[in-house]
Amino acid sequence: MRIMRLLLPALLAAALWGPGTAGAEDDPCLCRDMIVTCTATPGTVVLGDPFEFCATVKSVGAVPLENVRLTITGCLNTSAEADQKLEIIIPRLAQGETATHCVRFRCNQVGECRLTAHGVDSTGIAASGCICTAFCKGLPALQLEMIDTALDRSPAGIFRLGETFMYRLQVENDRGSALTPDMVVQFTLPPELEFVGGRADGAVTVSGSGLAATSSVFVLRPGQVIRMEFECKVIKVPTRSLVQARAVVVAEPGAHELAVETESTTLRR
Repeated sequence: MRIMRLLLPALLAAALWGPGTAGAEDDPCLCRDMIVTCTATPGTVVLGDPFEFCATVKSVGAVPLENVRLTITGCLNTSAEADQKLEIIIPRLAQGETATHCVRFRCNQVGECRLTAHGVDSTGIAASGCICTAFCKGLPALQLEMIDTALDRSPAGIFRLGETFMYRLQVENDRGSALTPDMVVQFTLPPELEFVGGRADGAVTVSGSGLAATSSVFVLRPGQVIRMEFECKVIKVPTRSLVQARAVVVAEPGAHELAVETESTTLRR
């Protein structure tokens, strides 16, 4: 009976932990583990601007992780800023403990970018990785130019009461790196002028009445130009002779201003 009493604890330990094992802490296969998660902030960034990619390593096993190597990899669309470390060593992570490392990247090319983070401990048993996506968008560079001319498009800066003339507007995506958003031109006249009619390149139309006119929606690819003409009639002459017309390019929807151009005109009796 005494022998049986001595053997029972040993047999029970062997059944629970396996032969030659003191406990779960010595089992590298079951007790070392990690999770790596990552974020890109902001997720969409303008070409040339920086964004931050952060990777977090969490120890989720019963055995602490030692000397975790965390490696961050960018993509062809981006480059890490000069002072940033793409690989670090985390000395120790206890169960439930986390460590985060962030790298600043800069967009070099328009398009989607997939960034990765990978962690592995010193034994090579615990490993994890993640992928995040950032999108580098281009920037339209709108250039506006507006002049006043006679109806035959010849240069003229002075117009008389009852005369009809035109404002000629050119909108260009000048050296931009991306297609513009949907846009319209909002044209506004001073009270001394009245809108008569308008036209534009391609399928773009111009409509309005009184002191205002608006184009239909259009977009411009990099380097593309669109020309519009707004015919106006002089209905009265101001005391100081000089009046000003205004053209605003706004994004649709939302109608926030992208570019503004004005042109001053002299009116005489």
